[in-house]
Amino acid sequence: MSIPIGLQLYSLREAAAQDFAGVLKTVAAMGYQGVEFAGYGGLKASELKTILGDLGLEAVGSHVGFQQLDQELTQVIDFNLELGNHYIICPAPPRELIADSNVDDWRAFAEKMTEIGMKVKEQGLQLGYHNHAWEFKTFDGDYALDIFYANVDRDLVIAEIDLGWTFHAGVDPVAYMQRHKSRCPLVHVKDFKQGGPQTEVGTGDIDLAGIAAAAPKVGVQWFIIETEEYNMDPKDSVRVGLENLKAVIQG
Repeated sequence: MSIPIGLQLYSLREAAAQDFAGVLKTVAAMGYQGVEFAGYGGLKASELKTILGDLGLEAVGSHVGFQQLDQELTQVIDFNLELGNHYIICPAPPRELIADSNVDDWRAFAEKMTEIGMKVKEQGLQLGYHNHAWEFKTFDGDYALDIFYANVDRDLVIAEIDLGWTFHAGVDPVAYMQRHKSRCPLVHVKDFKQGGPQTEVGTGDIDLAGIAAAAPKVGVQWFIIETEEYNMDPKDSVRVGLENLKAVIQG
């Protein structure tokens, strides 16, 4: 069975700000099988659950900022339990780790994420972490991201590897995914030109065929397309990305 494809709704953030439910309908009509949230358009969890059910979409995950996870975790858990979403993903580290950090900072962040992950797990949900290119800064030859994953409890914090940002950082996304075998049920698929800008999935230089071949072997359960920069209307961009990824998967 092919790995299903979801859309990170941040890809359609401007349209979603105007008509969140309408964007969900558009995404379903395109053929996406699930969505990952980055905000909820002001809708209640019960309302979203009904809309998703009517459209045949699955809640694949939800990106929730670290500060909110740290300060409003009970509300986050309650909302996602009602929504029927299993994965709560921290989309980026605290800003100070992006600007300036050391090994101890990443270890401390891992410890904090493990604490949050335990509370999430106790309620039957799963915490995860999503990377950008920042985390491939090295400390004595080790990536900050690997320091983080070495110090976080792997059962409490899964790796949502963003394969596009990994590639953009100069790291082989297939090899990196294989390094974290059985730890990355969700992966983000975005595309970049080699050494250049982000582009529609399937129109850049990321090795989609290699990713599609390796993903089932490392335990990927969902591909999640995310596009933040476009060469066309955003809705056309995510439609083209879906078509291109499907073509590679069905190869």
